[in-house]
Amino acid sequence: MKTIIILQAALSALLSMSFESGSVPGVEGQAALFDGFDSRMVVPAAEVAAPDKSFTVDVWVCPIAFPKSPCPVACRQSNDAPGGWSLWLDAWGKAHFRVATEEEWKEVCSSEGLPLRQWSRLTAVFRSGCSIRLAVDGKQVDKQTVKNASVDQADYDVWIGRTPVPAPSFLENKNIPIYSSFDGAIDELCICPDRDTYKEVLKQKFERPEAPGTDIPGFEERILPSGPDGLAFGAWQIPLRFYGAFDRRWRGNMPDVVVGFGPEQPWKVVFWRGISYAPCFVTEKGNWFCNEFVERAKVTGWGCPESMSDKHADYSSVRIVENTPARNVVVWRNLPVGLNQKIPFRSEETQWGDCSEETYIFYPDGACVRKMEVWTSAPGAWLEWSQSLQVLHPSQKPEDVLDASRIMSVAAMDGRSEVYGWDFDGPARQDAPTLDGANIQVTYLKSEWNPFLILEDGDGFNEKAGRGPRIDRYSGRWSKYSDFPWRNHWPVTQDYVIGRYACMADAASQTYTATQYNAPHSVECIIPGTPATVYDPSVEPKYTSKVSPEELSSTWKITKLMLCGCTDGDAANLLPLAKSWLRAPRMTCWGEEVPYDVTQRAYVFPSSPAMPVRLSVEASAEHPAEGICIILPGADDVPDAITLDGRPLEAFKAGVRQEWSGPGLILWLPVSAESPVEIIIEK
Repeated sequence: MKTIIILQAALSALLSMSFESGSVPGVEGQAALFDGFDSRMVVPAAEVAAPDKSFTVDVWVCPIAFPKSPCPVACRQSNDAPGGWSLWLDAWGKAHFRVATEEEWKEVCSSEGLPLRQWSRLTAVFRSGCSIRLAVDGKQVDKQTVKNASVDQADYDVWIGRTPVPAPSFLENKNIPIYSSFDGAIDELCICPDRDTYKEVLKQKFERPEAPGTDIPGFEERILPSGPDGLAFGAWQIPLRFYGAFDRRWRGNMPDVVVGFGPEQPWKVVFWRGISYAPCFVTEKGNWFCNEFVERAKVTGWGCPESMSDKHADYSSVRIVENTPARNVVVWRNLPVGLNQKIPFRSEETQWGDCSEETYIFYPDGACVRKMEVWTSAPGAWLEWSQSLQVLHPSQKPEDVLDASRIMSVAAMDGRSEVYGWDFDGPARQDAPTLDGANIQVTYLKSEWNPFLILEDGDGFNEKAGRGPRIDRYSGRWSKYSDFPWRNHWPVTQDYVIGRYACMADAASQTYTATQYNAPHSVECIIPGTPATVYDPSVEPKYTSKVSPEELSSTWKITKLMLCGCTDGDAANLLPLAKSWLRAPRMTCWGEEVPYDVTQRAYVFPSSPAMPVRLSVEASAEHPAEGICIILPGADDVPDAITLDGRPLEAFKAGVRQEWSGPGLILWLPVSAESPVEIIIEK
């Protein structure tokens, strides 16, 4: 019987017939490149001879990332009861070879994982009535006695680089079978009807071939995309590219959005489809951070409904609604869905369910108002909206962006502050308290500029059924793979798994360090329901997930507020900014008070006043000014001059917002004051 060569001279024919992922330079000639999503080669059983006694499988592999469920490099196996054989990799990069005996599998396994982005040679042998053995790079790593006289395989197709049927995932969610495809290159696959080939391989001197470089198409470096550096202040539609195989999967040409803040503030905010457009802050070191999104109670069957489960961004979109030198406004609309794509608290009668819309208002000083609005029929059900998520590139572990001695700092509005490291004592937990009443936080990412958040500090009930703002931090040791929480079911993962701990820095992943709670800015009844439902925010909520059909006929809107951005200081340094937003100074125009809108961080005139405009700002230590935005509806003439206490204010920014109802002049004044000031706007 002749040697069966699957990937060698016949590679070009297989590529042209049934394989579209492409090829890269291999061990000899070209190697088949598998995309890690759904690429595979399938050779029908009738076209491949089947050894009935001893046989050897010999193959070269160059993995880029490891699978989340058992993924064959090559197999001929039954999809029902044990039958045939499989040479496969696990999530740790360990190689396995198994053959079917009577009603069970016998298996050998390497003790160590294969290296990433390097060629490794896997050689496995079945010896009739004797043993199965596995060698890696020409050295035997495991063997096991078997009594099989033969392995039944004649009726099975040869699958290369793909699971024929879904298989339970490793680590968590073993009850949710998923498909896995090989992510990397496979070359020189031979199935030999003998056992002598195995012996010959072990006699050879091993020399590792050079792996394809990152400059070769298909082996690109995988770095989460954030657009060009040095962007001027503004919101820009930029198509963000991750790597070819990933980018080609997306349908539609909806661009991504990147917000820049100029060269003096070298960080960005990214709304990228690969994370369902969830806004991420990217520091000057390229470290990513997300303040989370709406997460609801487990009522859809598969996990907590949230945009994290919207793997294809089917229910997420982003749009720029305002883009001027004075400010930029970006709106992210998303539905919190379960992995089964079900929408929480959906009425069978109306088909309406939960919907979230987040408005981000960016100012030239780098601070951004995050206004989250949730439309729901279950305002009393459990809701989370703010958690410190550090998003990691495929090559990063949590330890690469987190310093255990300096994780975060927090501050309260009365001036108290504290800096925290990671507390490794005790079991892993996510509710270690920080300062009572803390509403200001800076998360340190081994960067000069680090993300901050400031919570609205109203005295109502928060999501923890306490009153006012609260920040809980994480602590303890979480796994043998990282002392910190480390999971890779999000971001960018296309597998529909609820949650999954990471064991290898081979794919994009996440860690998390704190959760924040605060009272809603408002809870409004939009449609009262039949019969009328009552929600009283002054009463301690029960946060039940049980909602009656009658309640689902109602509609409520919950609004929450946060100020966020990046800073080169600690939480204590942000107290003046927090006060200027939450305790804004009184402003009058020719003696008449100008309304302040905390949801915009802006003073909004009811109508456009006549020029010149004389403003008195009653700033003080408790009501400071740290940047002032003024909105003049109906105006579209940019001022010729603005003075601050009689001196020209040269660095002001002006922009005109065009709306169907007419223009609106927006002014950004870089004013910092703790005592009264006078501003005159002239045309």
